[in-house]
Amino acid sequence: MGKASPLGYLSTLKAWQLKQLAFLTGLNSTGTKAQLCRALTDSMIRPPLASPRCRILSVDMGVKNLAFCLLDLHEVPPDLEETDAQKTDSQLSLHLSDWKRLDVSERLVAKHGSIPANPSPVIEDQASEIKDVSSSGDQINLYAPSSLSKIAFGLASEFLQYNPDYILIERQRFRSGGAPAIQEWTVRVNMLESMLWASLETMRHGYSQGVIAQGQKFPDLLEMSPRRVGMFWLAREDFFPTPADVATSLTSPKEVVQTTESELKKRSFEKKDKIALARHWLSLSMTTDDLTVDANLAPMVASFCSPKSRASRRKNKDDEYEEVDGADTSALSGKLDDLADCLVQAVTFALWEQNRTRVRDHVASQA
Repeated sequence: MGKASPLGYLSTLKAWQLKQLAFLTGLNSTGTKAQLCRALTDSMIRPPLASPRCRILSVDMGVKNLAFCLLDLHEVPPDLEETDAQKTDSQLSLHLSDWKRLDVSERLVAKHGSIPANPSPVIEDQASEIKDVSSSGDQINLYAPSSLSKIAFGLASEFLQYNPDYILIERQRFRSGGAPAIQEWTVRVNMLESMLWASLETMRHGYSQGVIAQGQKFPDLLEMSPRRVGMFWLAREDFFPTPADVATSLTSPKEVVQTTESELKKRSFEKKDKIALARHWLSLSMTTDDLTVDANLAPMVASFCSPKSRASRRKNKDDEYEEVDGADTSALSGKLDDLADCLVQAVTFALWEQNRTRVRDHVASQA
């Protein structure tokens, strides 16, 4: 007799168990039991992370404060002396290869349409176009669709130069704090977000015609829900980036899971929480190989983790950082939460994918 299908096994689980599996893998954990089963089944069909190295480019959207990081995931062979139960505990090591925060409007064209120093070829071409308009005497509106579209195209082209396997884009909200009004700045960021998606999707179709035949693959594009990312970390007892124990998650008392879920709905993952989480990981990079940082980023990481950075942020109403001894503060002039957002987003996705692999293996062993 052949084994039952994954859907058959999942249908035997309780609704709260299905919600727990969906939560651990970054899926929507609301809906009927049938919807949860289908979502989990579909997620298990998706191929696993690329091996032996997977590259994630994570974007925290913004016009004045866009941030992105490049996270490389490396497969670590299990220790031959470990037991079978231990061999899945440290399957991936994380390496932060790049980490930037930028004002994309200034990067494309400065106050009078000048090209910034050392732009990428694509950015330089687009800046030249806008400079021509500026020289004709017309006033430049950086937030007009004609300008934002060039910014989006330049960003998309630059992101692809990193050759990522995944591009994660933070999903933007339409309102802040439940306010009825939609702020003009929110509209601008949402417009840039949509144009970035459109640019990447258009490039995907052009890319597939000329490059797929050569064995290359266009990166997968995924939107990331900030609330779902925050809830994931609020539910954890520790902040170390390790995957979940699926079997234990399914045997937790139902009352405990439901109580935790109701408590999480009353809480929010604040900016200070994201910064503290990112600082915790980066501090660990000095003592563990599970998370490492590129040598070129060492001054920036030191400044991000510096107690002086925390003190100066509280004193400066404009969120601009004072000089930090022995650290490169030029990359940190401004808000820290944008840098923290893109890093937390990337690490969370890596954990969701590891959890998805564990869920698939667990279901296969039970089906």
